[in-house]
Amino acid sequence: MMDELDLLKKDWKSREKDLPRLSHDEIYKMIWKKSSSNIKWIFIISALEFLLGLLITIFYHPASEEFKLPGIVDILTKASMLVAIYFMVKFYLNYKKVSAASTVKGLLHTIMKARKTVKTYIITMMSFGGIAAVIAAIYTYINQRGGWEEFNETAHTSDYLLILLVSVVATVIILGIFLLIYFLLYGILMRRLKKNYSEIKKIEV
Repeated sequence: MMDELDLLKKDWKSREKDLPRLSHDEIYKMIWKKSSSNIKWIFIISALEFLLGLLITIFYHPASEEFKLPGIVDILTKASMLVAIYFMVKFYLNYKKVSAASTVKGLLHTIMKARKTVKTYIITMMSFGGIAAVIAAIYTYINQRGGWEEFNETAHTSDYLLILLVSVVATVIILGIFLLIYFLLYGILMRRLKKNYSEIKKIEV
């Protein structure tokens, strides 16, 4: 006499025959479509991020000379814009490549390359932000003390240590904000690409 578990298994097997089965090509197309969409959104988000940065650069003009940052910060800002353009082109090319991928191996390579490009982009932009934060923090603190010449004449060891502390705190805060933004903007898409990569690896096997 069959027990309850055997009856359930038998019933499931009978139902399984009626369920639709996806072929290798159908699964591939589904993953290809999802990956293409994810990379397209990475490109769109990077373009919007660049546009926002460009608008801030164009329209932001400090009303007071007291809050005007040194020229090196402006140079770093413009350099980061050029870097952003470079990565936007890379994101777009990755999107075109994944859209044209016709083999499992080609799709795997494109997904892996897209994820690597995003990671490099995040690290690069956070580096620019960190350097700019250190310079801005030091400049602001020194400026409030009357400028470099006056500061050097009256500064003690504790003042230099305070500059170091302020720089580290400012950098941690700025990088923390950047990391949160990038996690929200790109983190979800990166996890989806990682999932797609794992699924396509199973198909390859």
